[in-house]
Amino acid sequence: MLGRTINIGTTLEYEPLDTNEIQIRSEQFGETNFVIGDLDLTHWVRYAQAAARVLNLKRGTHAKNGMRAYVSGSLIGSGLSSSASVGLAYLKALADVNEIELSNEQLVQLEFELEHDILNLQIGLLDPLTIVNGRRDALLFMDTITASVTPLIDSPTSGAAWIIAYSGVSRELTKSGFNVRVEECRQAASLLKDGAQILSDVPRELFEEKKMNLPENLRKRAEHFFTEVDRVKQGAQAWKESNLERFGQLMNQSCESSIKNYESGSDILIELHELVRNTNGIYGSRFSGGGYGGCMVTLAKRDLAEDACIEIAEKLSAKHPDLPSKVFVAEMGDGISYVLAGDGSGVRL
Repeated sequence: MLGRTINIGTTLEYEPLDTNEIQIRSEQFGETNFVIGDLDLTHWVRYAQAAARVLNLKRGTHAKNGMRAYVSGSLIGSGLSSSASVGLAYLKALADVNEIELSNEQLVQLEFELEHDILNLQIGLLDPLTIVNGRRDALLFMDTITASVTPLIDSPTSGAAWIIAYSGVSRELTKSGFNVRVEECRQAASLLKDGAQILSDVPRELFEEKKMNLPENLRKRAEHFFTEVDRVKQGAQAWKESNLERFGQLMNQSCESSIKNYESGSDILIELHELVRNTNGIYGSRFSGGGYGGCMVTLAKRDLAEDACIEIAEKLSAKHPDLPSKVFVAEMGDGISYVLAGDGSGVRL
């Protein structure tokens, strides 16, 4: 997989409490409090509750001290790894107030367990790997099976810019078709090869040999997976060569496969993809996140990026004046960092 970090995300300002209570105020949702061990899967504070739980389940650690915290962020729920960002912020803060040392590898694994095991979301390692290892000067080439990360350093002469086009429609993966698609991929894998649990367990040649035996929906999901693996490898090579035209073509192909084969694009994002790709100065674009709302991530020519943003925003606003859409050139950023926040400390992801 390919990914990178931008300089907006989740900011968590916090101070320790000498009780097991966690008091949280949210920029979006108001205030609430709970004690470590509580879990309400319907409440917005569930990510903090799950973070406390997963830390207590980790061998050798125990989160007994609570905290008072204020959480804020940009484009929450828009498909920019926002859920992983929030989860990692709570994990880092709770580990800090409980004097728990966590390696990057442990952080990635705990965030995965937080969402997958506690919140029942069928995610992988892509989002936490990207955030924890993020570099402002590099695209990340990641193997989510081995959790390995290879930075692909940006060329200073490439002339690339990244545009975020937020549709104004947020989504939660637990309320979308995301988990259904994951289960369909697992079904396809088991039908292609005895004992296979995920499509990565299936050799490409075996898929080509047996794909016509699959039900149509499962064949399309597997087709997206295997061709996406190819596109990622080709994209990594294109980035190394500063071939932005090729990289943009691969982004468009990836998005089209998401629509046709993975069937994950919402109406608004499909419309936005067509709008963006027909804008002057754009190399290519694709859905961010699961494609059930959220935004497009777009590669553009640096000297035309601001004009492209204005054009995209005007066209999107004209078609959907009631949506709180946003279009902007994103600055790149590093992954997790601590910042001073008043009298306390904070974690920015």
